[in-house]
Amino acid sequence: MTNAFAWVDATVDALTPLADPAKAVPMAAYMKHVAPFLGVTTVDRRTALKAGWVDLGGIDEPTLAAVCDELWALPQREYQYAACDLIARSRLALSAQFIVEPVQRLVVAKPWWDTVDSIETAAICPVTAHHPELLPLMWSWLESDDRWLIRAAIQHQRGRKADTDFDVLYAMCDRHATDREFFIAKAIGWALRDATRWDREGVQSFVDDHPGLSVVARREALRGLSRSSLPSVGSVPT
Repeated sequence: MTNAFAWVDATVDALTPLADPAKAVPMAAYMKHVAPFLGVTTVDRRTALKAGWVDLGGIDEPTLAAVCDELWALPQREYQYAACDLIARSRLALSAQFIVEPVQRLVVAKPWWDTVDSIETAAICPVTAHHPELLPLMWSWLESDDRWLIRAAIQHQRGRKADTDFDVLYAMCDRHATDREFFIAKAIGWALRDATRWDREGVQSFVDDHPGLSVVARREALRGLSRSSLPSVGSVPT
């Protein structure tokens, strides 16, 4: 397998020529200046990375972890996004241990909703779906004092559709139902909104049984309930 430095160098070489300071300023502002940006759009980033990585072949899990660490250490935010893009390519082959290390560490490193949700989609949701033995880890995240680990735990079953473990989902939402921290409340709202596609009555009962549910979470849940009552249902909301 190609070593980690080759992957990092290829990533930097692919993205550096696309840097656009005029775009970087508003992108950083939108993310509350949690990190500087190169100014590369998502479409351009993924197109460039696909071409830049094409000759590198496969990547094993230890190398992937090392590449993620190196990319996370670079200042510009697009490199963290690139790490998530690379993880997503291997998501169906990742072991449970990859969530323990390095994902747990990456979730809380330079965190904001963008990287937390990206690594959730790339790794946490698909890997926990294939490795139910990770559920105790999700509970430990939920009981932590870190809002990003809590957010990730609440959302870890998103995308499972009818295979969602609704008992677990509602229990996790219950644990933080009255939490006014915005990013936790939003995660609860999104989780409930998604669940309305598959368990409308369960979500309605949860909302009815939690009069202290945060305004943010309640609003998202009610949006889902409203949509699920329509005669025609579209795609799952994001």
